[in-house]
Amino acid sequence: MFLLLLMSLASWAETMPTDEKVVGIFYMTPLFGHVHQSSSRTSASLTTVQCAHPIKVIESSKVLVAPEWAYVHVADYKGFILKSFLSEKRPNCFQGKYPKFFDSLNLDLAELYYWGRLYDHFLQGETRVH
Repeated sequence: MFLLLLMSLASWAETMPTDEKVVGIFYMTPLFGHVHQSSSRTSASLTTVQCAHPIKVIESSKVLVAPEWAYVHVADYKGFILKSFLSEKRPNCFQGKYPKFFDSLNLDLAELYYWGRLYDHFLQGETRVH
């Protein structure tokens, strides 16, 4: 048994990337969002993340990241999130302000996925129209 444990630890150490380092812990700011497979709003979703969820931002010499994207580690997934969706401070989220109302919505996984996709494609900013 000890020998099996020792062998599994050795194989695990070989698969761990040595060039990755944690840049910091950030928090998701939109109500829902996705960890993407690549740095594109239309890329496949690896997982859905809620507002105020802590996210490890990592740096790796093996991963090329567009300037507006962050390379992140969330649960068992490594992927990409828009930097504009991340904050160094934990945000005051709708879920936290109105927990009973939010829980009464009974959102299933498919609905969480689609709400996250909405935020992926929702453009925020100011107009120049006066």
